[in-house]
Amino acid sequence: MKTLIVYATKYGSTKEIVNWMKERIEFEVKDFNVKDAPSPKDYDLVIIGGPVYEERILKGVEEYIEKYKEILEEKKVAIFCVCLDTKGVYVRGNIIGGWNYLMPILRKFKNPPIHAAILHGEINPKKLTEEDKKRLLYFYNKILKKNYTSVPYRTMMQKQEVWEFIERLINKLVYKE
Repeated sequence: MKTLIVYATKYGSTKEIVNWMKERIEFEVKDFNVKDAPSPKDYDLVIIGGPVYEERILKGVEEYIEKYKEILEEKKVAIFCVCLDTKGVYVRGNIIGGWNYLMPILRKFKNPPIHAAILHGEINPKKLTEEDKKRLLYFYNKILKKNYTSVPYRTMMQKQEVWEFIERLINKLVYKE
């Protein structure tokens, strides 16, 4: 089964996750940053994902899906996003995070993707732009009511979680779950 992984990444965490996916996929697999990704027409399985910034998956993921929507509707598709908050939090009457990040992407499909997941990511302040540091500090201090003076390093990335995502996907393909 020819497999295409299309991903967006800003600081490299999603690329590392894609590499972990490739370790577990036994099919022929090629991966491309969304900026350079080919049409999915020659592939049987298409895995698409990216990180969450400012409450949404990076724009390139949505643009790729829109560009190839008709072709993707005929393919086996899996979708993932990468973030720290995979469950979501209740803040001032609203749920922020979790599946709210992924649902706008999933709703773009008439034929739902065969699998989807929210995978843990990381925040490495050494890699962040000054603008992203300011946004994170605003979120931590104003929204979550923390008292941070700098962005803390935080990783929740787990190879086992990524492998489980791929194993569940393969089970759905093989056993038609």
